[in-house]
Amino acid sequence: MKVGMIGAGSIAQIMHLPYLAEIPDIEIEALADPGANTTETLGDRYNVPNRYQDSETLIQEERNHLDGVVIATPMQTHADLAISALEAGLHTFVEKPIAVTPEDAERVVEAADAADVDCMVGYMKRYDPGFQRFAELVEDIDQIDLATSVVIPPDVGSVLEDTYDLVQADLDDAFIEESMAARQRQCEAAIGTADETLTRAYGYHLESICHDVNALRGVFGSVTGIDHVDVFSDWKYLTAQLRYEGDLRCMLESGATDRMWYDERIQVDAPDRSVSIGFSNAFIKNTPADVRVKQGTEETEETIHTPSADEAFKRELEYFKECVEGNATPRTTPTDAQRDVELIADLFREFQGHELVGDPRT
Repeated sequence: MKVGMIGAGSIAQIMHLPYLAEIPDIEIEALADPGANTTETLGDRYNVPNRYQDSETLIQEERNHLDGVVIATPMQTHADLAISALEAGLHTFVEKPIAVTPEDAERVVEAADAADVDCMVGYMKRYDPGFQRFAELVEDIDQIDLATSVVIPPDVGSVLEDTYDLVQADLDDAFIEESMAARQRQCEAAIGTADETLTRAYGYHLESICHDVNALRGVFGSVTGIDHVDVFSDWKYLTAQLRYEGDLRCMLESGATDRMWYDERIQVDAPDRSVSIGFSNAFIKNTPADVRVKQGTEETEETIHTPSADEAFKRELEYFKECVEGNATPRTTPTDAQRDVELIADLFREFQGHELVGDPRT
């Protein structure tokens, strides 16, 4: 199986490239990144024969030589690149979020539906053995009183600097400015405002909570309503109360902090027990999720599950390989990813009193 790696930033260097090189029967045939120094250094490191600075050129020139592509570029480029790859007949793995705007997410869904190849979205938590165990434990609960999801990561940049020796792309200022301007335009379009604080908040929280919104969808199904939203502490914090199928309430909390510890967890409270999962820092390899069950009304018993230290990023790439080979179908689909973008955009639209773009009843 021959793949092209599109984007060679932090997550590609930490996870995607090493695991693609490690998985049997996968060959990294092409690599694209706007930083020439990045493609040369990593191309040499992973013995990649075809190297590009333009992602579209890779897709068009390598379309007849590749089975698929892995897209790990900035989120404002995901939709256009995924559509180009799908239209070129390439199996497509695209990192989350699938797009910045609901409209662009819908375009990807339409391209995926029209293509005779698979499209899989990079929600690696859905492939985490800990999350899969958590979902099984929740399924065994007859009555759920409340679900809570908290996502307050540390300053990821400082964590990466302390942990990895990454190749930083040499990019000119004009390229960076245009990329950030495209991100800003898309954030404005998604939530219907040019307010700098809200668009910054949307961009941050979209990237931060889309994993958990998708994980909640995998456990509880569709969101049927938004009861409350607040955005505060400048752009840094968002809280919301969501309703899921069966009138389940879920409290969602997302934040940005300079603290050094990683705080990402989902807890389900029932009359006689609580089931929780605490995710480890997604950028640190092979650190397992912590799944806990506390039960009892008079006497308390606590069980801690650590199903596996297998790296979720590797597991999702192995699953993508299974899809390309025709032995599986994508578990994290473009349609679900579209619903995630719609929901997060609607949280900000609800906060502003705007008309919602998604239909929470579907």
